[in-house]
Amino acid sequence: MRPFASCPETEFWCPSSSVTPIATFFDWTISKTHTAPSMAFVRASPACGNCRSRRIKCNLLRPRCSQCARAGLDCTGYRSQSDLLFRDQTKSTIRKLHASSSRVTAANKDAACWSVVAMTPTFNIEELAQKVFSDSFGGILGDKCKLWMDSGAEHPSSATISLTSVGLAALAVVHKDPDIMDLARRKYTFAIRVLNKAIVAHQGSRIEQSIAGSFILSIFEMITCDNKSSSNAWQKHVHGAAAFLGYLCSANGLPVSPVKEIIEICYTTTLACLISGKTVPRFLLELPGRFGASSNASQGDEDPLLSAMRLFAIMGTLVNIRDLATQSFSPPSQLVELAIQSDQALQNWATSLPASWIYHELPKGPQYIYQDVWYARMWNHYRLARILANRIIIDNFDILSPPMLPVDNFKQQHDQSYETISTLLQGIYISLPFMLNSEQMPATSMPLSAAIFFTTALLQSLLELTDRAALIQDWSSPTSEVLGERFAFTKGIVMQNLH
Repeated sequence: MRPFASCPETEFWCPSSSVTPIATFFDWTISKTHTAPSMAFVRASPACGNCRSRRIKCNLLRPRCSQCARAGLDCTGYRSQSDLLFRDQTKSTIRKLHASSSRVTAANKDAACWSVVAMTPTFNIEELAQKVFSDSFGGILGDKCKLWMDSGAEHPSSATISLTSVGLAALAVVHKDPDIMDLARRKYTFAIRVLNKAIVAHQGSRIEQSIAGSFILSIFEMITCDNKSSSNAWQKHVHGAAAFLGYLCSANGLPVSPVKEIIEICYTTTLACLISGKTVPRFLLELPGRFGASSNASQGDEDPLLSAMRLFAIMGTLVNIRDLATQSFSPPSQLVELAIQSDQALQNWATSLPASWIYHELPKGPQYIYQDVWYARMWNHYRLARILANRIIIDNFDILSPPMLPVDNFKQQHDQSYETISTLLQGIYISLPFMLNSEQMPATSMPLSAAIFFTTALLQSLLELTDRAALIQDWSSPTSEVLGERFAFTKGIVMQNLH
């Protein structure tokens, strides 16, 4: 297999035979992580905090145990089953395991570093992490993630390692457990090493898993974001996944019809390009035509995936038109005309959709109801694309001098674009309750999901196109009204990526 070729459309990350690709691309992420000890699991005690600290037997009586009553202490309460699973990684146990790991031979170093050593083999944290990923994020990349998890025990791939790191990070965030987060970060770093090796060794047989692995790491960045400087870190991994996909395009390794995994990467890459001011790579914009989904063709019984690719072609082109406007490569009048044509193409797309795309608004509560979450995401991509088109119209109308504009047409189009943006924004806000509620897991599962990833990326894109303060204040109102207190945790995760 030949190495990656130089490609101007993927200048953000385009490895060649003369460099070590992932090593340089991911230096910034490795520097963020810190080496953490491996994690061991011992039999945990449900005893109260006082008895554990005094190392005496606790009889677990309520409202306080006999030992606390005898000593005149306030009983701190007993640990739940969740605490027993996630919070009993003591410092001394971790140090002992770390010391034993350092004595393994060099040949087995990586294997020992990433294996969970169970002193009491009743619980496997990595298996739980993979289940968390499957339950909460598996819909992003489809059924193949399950196949990779099933085969990952003997031959872990970058996809398996990446999704394990995301599951561990989700557990750590929910349970506020720094030890699990340490393990998640080590797993994350290991996934980057495996991605690097896959490119350097030109492992073509695993290129599909490398695409998935790089994309999955973007989810890790989003759920572990804790400050403004890291809120857009997910984009780096998405650009990397797009570069892998570009290699598949050049090698003719794509399927003959679009699949949801490829569509997800196309749209997310487009959002990342919009936020970072980059151009959508040409090979992505050529994919709809490759699958037979040209932007101006429609059928009443068209496959929804082909409809989604037609929408992507228009949306990606608009992102590149905005980039032209930013760099002043084209006259404003031409950009206005292109944006108006694109907005009309988007409206034609919406009116030509099959019946499966129909949604409705509930009579009570600000909420749209869709056939499933995927359709809700696609409709919000449509709304975002139209907001982008009308933003381009407004911005470039403002640049044109008055003599160049018919006064009546200018005022009409200007007012119409502002009204369109306001209406579409509200449409996005009242779509979010369905998305976030549909992916809510049972009480025993993690309140993190693919919807958080999509919602955050969508809102970060809108911050580039609308009033920042108003969006941060308004986006969550319909969801808070519909979901109430259940929404508090999810809102916190999203909000920390918007500031």
